[in-house]
Amino acid sequence: MPGPTRSMYSTKESAVEAAGTDDLIARLQFAEASCEEAILECEELRDQLNTMTAECNSLGSQLTATVDQLGRMERLAESMRRQRSRDQETIHVLETRLAASQAEASNAEEEFHVSLEELEVSSRSLAESNLQLYELTRTLERQVDERTADLRASLADREALIEEIHHQTRNNLQIIASLLNLQANRIGEQSAAEVRRSLARIQSMSLVHGLVFDEGSRADTPALPLLTELCRQLASKGESSGGIAIDVNGQTGRIPLNAASPLGLIVAELVSNALSHAFPDTSEHIVEDRRVRVEVYGNPATNCIVIHDNGIGMDPSAPNDRRGLGLLLVRTLARQANAEVRFLRDNGTKVEIHLRSRRSGT
Repeated sequence: MPGPTRSMYSTKESAVEAAGTDDLIARLQFAEASCEEAILECEELRDQLNTMTAECNSLGSQLTATVDQLGRMERLAESMRRQRSRDQETIHVLETRLAASQAEASNAEEEFHVSLEELEVSSRSLAESNLQLYELTRTLERQVDERTADLRASLADREALIEEIHHQTRNNLQIIASLLNLQANRIGEQSAAEVRRSLARIQSMSLVHGLVFDEGSRADTPALPLLTELCRQLASKGESSGGIAIDVNGQTGRIPLNAASPLGLIVAELVSNALSHAFPDTSEHIVEDRRVRVEVYGNPATNCIVIHDNGIGMDPSAPNDRRGLGLLLVRTLARQANAEVRFLRDNGTKVEIHLRSRRSGT
């Protein structure tokens, strides 16, 4: 009996063990399935955790940015508060200035009205003064016109008187010349020569007087045209004979009117003297090209006149001989013209007439 019971127990135990094993296997399989599900859930949770971590990081960055932005906004707000405070101060200053400006404008307006009233008064006064000035101007214009007419009449009378004096002077010179000519015909040959010489001087005076004053000029006289015409008329009146040429050239300077007449007489005397005495008809003093040159220097004012002939030349003792009437006349006329006369020997006779300055007199 013991054998079969033990076997029966063994069979039951084996059956129990088999059932337990299957149950355990089932549980294990279930546990494995649960574990796999848990693993999957863990992975999902891990993914979710990663996503949440990333979101947390993003939120942290956003939070940091937001904090920074809040800080900037606070600083901006502080700056705006300070700016507002400054603006308020500026507004206060501007309001103060505006009030002062308004006060000044009010004062200026009052002053303007006062000035406008004064200006109106001044304008009325100026208008009255202008009217008085206009009347005074018209009165002065009438007086000036009347005075001008009187002066023109006086000037015309003066010109007529001067013209009459010149005319009478020419007539008197012609009468004197006629008397001297008549006297020369009635006296001896030697005395007649002296009289004719004086007659030639009188004629030169008349010629120079006509050239200087007939033009009606009362200002300085051009020297070159005056001396050119003077020498031309001397030659045409027979002063130039024996083929003697008279050349006049130089600069276009002017001479004072009060010196023109004596200077013209000096040149006429010296040229006539050269024509008469510089070229004697002797075999010892034959000059083929007989020539008298008159040269004028200085511009705008004439300061030197030179008369130069290529004849026999003046006797060295002649310039110092004051007894000759011609030389005495030249020196006298030179003093009248405020000039200095120098006699030189330079391939003939050379006479320099130096005009002193009218300002310095030297």
